[in-house]
Amino acid sequence: MDLFLLYLYAYLIGSVPTGYLLGHWIRKVDIRKYGSGNVGTSNVFIHIGKRWGILLGAIDFLLKGASPVWIGMLILGLGVQESSGVFLVDFLFGFHRESFHLVGAALLAMVGNNWSVFLKFKGGRGLAVAGGALSTIALYECLICCVVSLLGYRFLKIPAGVITLVCVLLLPFWVIVFGQANAVLCYCLGVIALVLVKRLLGSGKVFPEGIPKPRLLVTRLIFDRDSMDREAWIKQVPQA
Repeated sequence: MDLFLLYLYAYLIGSVPTGYLLGHWIRKVDIRKYGSGNVGTSNVFIHIGKRWGILLGAIDFLLKGASPVWIGMLILGLGVQESSGVFLVDFLFGFHRESFHLVGAALLAMVGNNWSVFLKFKGGRGLAVAGGALSTIALYECLICCVVSLLGYRFLKIPAGVITLVCVLLLPFWVIVFGQANAVLCYCLGVIALVLVKRLLGSGKVFPEGIPKPRLLVTRLIFDRDSMDREAWIKQVPQA
């Protein structure tokens, strides 16, 4: 019963449409009609304001991502088991049920954020949520992702969608390098799956006319947008 309540909490706290609520309260707008159409940090940062985007990122990171893991650890006594240092042995014999219960809560928070029950199963990308959970169970991997993202975007000028995808896909590699527990590897694989699915589905907008679907799906997968023109994509506003 305790585990069920943890999972229910994880999904529902992840589902709280914080970005949508900020847009409604601060600017009296529906953020889903602006820019990329998602209710995540980047869209709020651009169309509602920088400080509100930072606040949203912090809320998603701590409340949505980290809190289900903290509750599982501190209240239910769940935890990620330590690795033996032998990856093959851990992979074959390291399936500790408590570890996977904790990972399940972390992934459900991301599912709730991406497919919110309060937004007709639409939502954001869940990257801040995933980072919050990752920081509690695999801090080194979380820090590496933050540093690589910053370097790639700010200094190498790699498009945000591309560098984010690279960081997410590299997560299992870092888990193996640091000899993390098997459950952490499964969490990272789950994050990859959710990120790829969300990118391919987009933000729930109608498929644009005049663009072949295979090309559109590749653009979504790599750049996380429907258009190669980034400025036009992120600055979309509702028609008067």
